[in-house]
Amino acid sequence: MPDPAENPPPAKGAVVTARTLTVAPAILGKPLAEPWRRLGGMSVDLLVIAGLSILSGPWLAIGTGAMLIVLFGNDRESPLPKKLIRWVCRGLGAVVVALAILALGHAPFIKKDWGVLTGKSSQASSLEPVWIAPDASMSDLRRANDKLQQQVSLLKSENKEQRAAAASWAYQARNFAGALGVTFGWSGIYFTLMAGTCGGRSLGKFVFRTVPLKTDGTPFTYFDAFIRHGGYVAGVAMGLTGFLKLLWEPNRQAVEDRIAGTVVVNV
Repeated sequence: MPDPAENPPPAKGAVVTARTLTVAPAILGKPLAEPWRRLGGMSVDLLVIAGLSILSGPWLAIGTGAMLIVLFGNDRESPLPKKLIRWVCRGLGAVVVALAILALGHAPFIKKDWGVLTGKSSQASSLEPVWIAPDASMSDLRRANDKLQQQVSLLKSENKEQRAAAASWAYQARNFAGALGVTFGWSGIYFTLMAGTCGGRSLGKFVFRTVPLKTDGTPFTYFDAFIRHGGYVAGVAMGLTGFLKLLWEPNRQAVEDRIAGTVVVNV
């Protein structure tokens, strides 16, 4: 009989195990969510994300910081590398939230510049084009010149204000927090925080009474929600074909379900 000391068991994660390759008995037999329910739920979630997108940059950064703080949970039995990453993310998240709160006092509650949506600049100087007719009189030319001078003065004033703001700590904090927030975007923040807090369910899933469950039977965590959102991004990158897989997959698993190891069932 071989001595166990001479052949110690392999380290966790070193060999293939059946844990994530099988379906937990508690999941078997549950009614799969119909495609129309999943489409309806996603439509509701997209409306929520569109509403969140009107909030100014510091709010996006606060959401990003909160997501980083809770992303890796509180499992005390986690391996050391995960614990180190958890504390790094918590520290970074706390810094981002602090900077965002400081910047919040120097930024509007919602976005004031809708140029991205309308295709027009918000500067007053560009909203008033100056037209000069070919047969313009001297008085017309003088009025046009006065308007142009006013616009030049306005541009100089705006440029001066921007330079002064760029030198302030509030501006730097707002830019840093906003840039990090844009990295994840409202969709990542919404799906991670909402689904992680509510056991996998977003607002759309509450409305249409569906819930994603882990196929291995483990509880749904913030990290699972984050990974599942990554599946949404992958589905968009695949030209939406990844989402259509739920129409023919035996367990109606779209790309986000395959990546996160979930199935969506009716409540």
